[in-house]
Amino acid sequence: MFSENPKSWVVSAKGGTVRYVSADGENLFEVAVSKGRERLGPYLEMCPPGATLEPMGDLVIIPPRSGYGVQRYGAGSHDSGANPVFKPTSASRMEKELRLTLNKMQAATNRLEARERALGSIERVPEAPVETPQSKEEPLVE
Repeated sequence: MFSENPKSWVVSAKGGTVRYVSADGENLFEVAVSKGRERLGPYLEMCPPGATLEPMGDLVIIPPRSGYGVQRYGAGSHDSGANPVFKPTSASRMEKELRLTLNKMQAATNRLEARERALGSIERVPEAPVETPQSKEEPLVE
């Protein structure tokens, strides 16, 4: 028997019929299926409660993908093949150091900008104007 999943497929090269059989074995009715591939869902919707489907002719009911089991490939099939003695080059190390330095500089810049914005939002007390001394013209001594 098959799993009555609406996502299953009814497949046939020549077409066929689906027979609906009651629980006591009585043939209720048959529905013609065209050739090709069709979903089983509409045929399950026509099925009376307690009845089952029987594919007739060369019809085949294929369960959805989730109905298939997982194929086992044997020991060692999932080994990565990566080089076990690989060591990162000095360029990789230097790149990491450069990124770390750039991140530190960016954080410092962000802190300074935030501090500048905070200082800019503080209300300032205006200062009294300062008198500028006027220079006296001194007589020229000849």
